[in-house]
Amino acid sequence: MKKTVRMADLIWRETSRLLASFFYLGYLPVAPGTMGAVGGMLLYLAISILNPSFLVSLTGGYLAFMGVFFIVGVTTASRGEKIWGEPDSPTIVIDEAFSYFITMFMLPVSPIALIAGLVLNRVFDIVKPPPADFAEKFPGGWGVMMDDVVAGCYSHICLRVLLWLLRF
Repeated sequence: MKKTVRMADLIWRETSRLLASFFYLGYLPVAPGTMGAVGGMLLYLAISILNPSFLVSLTGGYLAFMGVFFIVGVTTASRGEKIWGEPDSPTIVIDEAFSYFITMFMLPVSPIALIAGLVLNRVFDIVKPPPADFAEKFPGGWGVMMDDVVAGCYSHICLRVLLWLLRF
């Protein structure tokens, strides 16, 4: 007997692929994590152009956006691990995009800040200093997202200090 795929299951699977790979950037053959972070940077830049005050003020809207982004990340990363059949598949890059938003939290938007934030974010995500290495061991999408939350926090602190030293 042939197993039929329900339309809702198909939509959920394809939506999970789209979001977990951050709009298919995770499928790129070279440096998919970096491409996910670049995607996060481009989304951050687009939001800063469309609504600059949204990103630089501590508002309920920004916090709600980050909360939804995180929950979508955990959910689709968990689903992505099942789809691609491996824990923290390189195709899952929504965590890198989310981490970029933590890196840039309430910082001014400038070319130096955008690029330095991207570089710092990637360094901390790759090196995984404690407790990122521990957070990575959480089950499912929680581990996928939490090590990048830690990387985002480290890169935010370093970027804030760097911008202060450069007087930006």
